[in-house]
Amino acid sequence: MKINGLAREDSSEYPAAVMREAIVNAVCHRDYSIRGEGIRVFMFSDRLEVYSPGRLPGHVTLHNLKDERYSRNEAIVAVLSDMGYIERLGYGIDRMISTMTENGLSAPRFEETAAGFKVTLESATGELLGAKQSFSSPAFPTMSTTAKTSVVTPAFLAQNPLTERQQQALVFIQTHGRITNSDYQALAPDVSAETIRRDLADLVEKNLLLRIGEKRATYYILK
Repeated sequence: MKINGLAREDSSEYPAAVMREAIVNAVCHRDYSIRGEGIRVFMFSDRLEVYSPGRLPGHVTLHNLKDERYSRNEAIVAVLSDMGYIERLGYGIDRMISTMTENGLSAPRFEETAAGFKVTLESATGELLGAKQSFSSPAFPTMSTTAKTSVVTPAFLAQNPLTERQQQALVFIQTHGRITNSDYQALAPDVSAETIRRDLADLVEKNLLLRIGEKRATYYILK
């Protein structure tokens, strides 16, 4: 909602067509051979994330995403196209970008994770808060840059004693919605993989994180 003169104007936080395209793409192109995982939609105060199991298919990369075409699940694409959920094959990414910018919003962020693909839509609120980050040069959050809005407060730490690594992991999840073992390893490159596993298991045991998925598809979210 915003006030224009004396009148109140209501509009969707995110264009419906863009949200639909992100979800349809997730259904069309997810890797259905991955078990114990599913398509997930995360809503935050400043952004919406759509996650799909399986990295980009075929020869498609983040750099040629707008120009290349490849269908991992041709039968599903054909069915959704016949049902009217796909208006024009191969131009969904272009439409998402143009629709977001036409509505005064940042272009969608596209990101490959350890075992999947994520689309992030930022709201106008997120831009005002300075939440915008470039997917081409991701930055890991630190306590100093996120302290104002961090879930890790003195009161929280008084009830939940954590190592500095674990605190950074919680801040990372607050910013990105999730964390994987490889994300944690990037936050603490000098720490062994076994220590990473124990840190995350400890956060789960303390009822602070929820573990999702199995084996390489595993990730953690705030509980």
